[in-house]
Amino acid sequence: MLRVFQCLVEAIDLSVYSYVKPGAVHRFSIYDLDTYKYVRTVVSALDTYLQSITLGESVAKGVIGFPSVGIGRLVSQAITSSLSKLGINTVVELHITLIPTVIASSYTLTNEKQLNLSTFRKALTTMMTYSDVIDALEVYGVLKKLDKFSKVFEDSGLTEGVIRTNHMNLRSIYQVLGKHIRPLTTLVDKLDIIVGMSSKFIKVYEETYDLNLATISAYLHGLENIYGLSFKITTTKQSSITNELYRLDKELRSKGLNFNDMIPILCTSTLLSLLTIEK
Repeated sequence: MLRVFQCLVEAIDLSVYSYVKPGAVHRFSIYDLDTYKYVRTVVSALDTYLQSITLGESVAKGVIGFPSVGIGRLVSQAITSSLSKLGINTVVELHITLIPTVIASSYTLTNEKQLNLSTFRKALTTMMTYSDVIDALEVYGVLKKLDKFSKVFEDSGLTEGVIRTNHMNLRSIYQVLGKHIRPLTTLVDKLDIIVGMSSKFIKVYEETYDLNLATISAYLHGLENIYGLSFKITTTKQSSITNELYRLDKELRSKGLNFNDMIPILCTSTLLSLLTIEK
């Protein structure tokens, strides 16, 4: 479905380059110089995203059921593809969040022609719930080779044996990851936050027709609800808040705070927003 693909590309661009996102990467950041790795991570696995779109359509048409999607294989395949091309520059969390989102979005649009956040939510929840041990092992297998995630699994006492014995599914793996990488909890246990970010984007866009400002507003909403950081910025004009956002960015960075782990979730909510406003 071309529409999902187009909005995916635009969502990555807006989520990475929109400015100014306090504490995270943006177009004029002096703290994050390699902004292109986010774009390259998705581009390096485009074939998997196209498969995901097709599978979402197939579920909507009744050709297969959600349990047959093989979501674990798709996430693992995307990560493996990116690692083979980009190595340590791969932003693994992008695939962890975007592959399920793309499948559920494609399913929703095939059924309803216009994205309905309620239908999307049900589709994503169903897909994660009906994933199985094989899905869990696929993602566990590729992530445990990476130091960052290997430590998460070790600290959580998660092994292949534990996954098999407890019949864990992909939802369970995401819950384990979310305890250490906070934004990932939104995909399974706190989906309200993603929906809230998307709703915030849509509201600001409908008031201003400013995609950059809408993305920043969604980011700030997520930052407040995930990390408890609240900023009182009420103006609806980008020009009026840029200096204040720069000041906040500098302040957060001076304290050693980095919220780049918000980017994958911002990509997810932005994709949903664009699919909603694009007719």
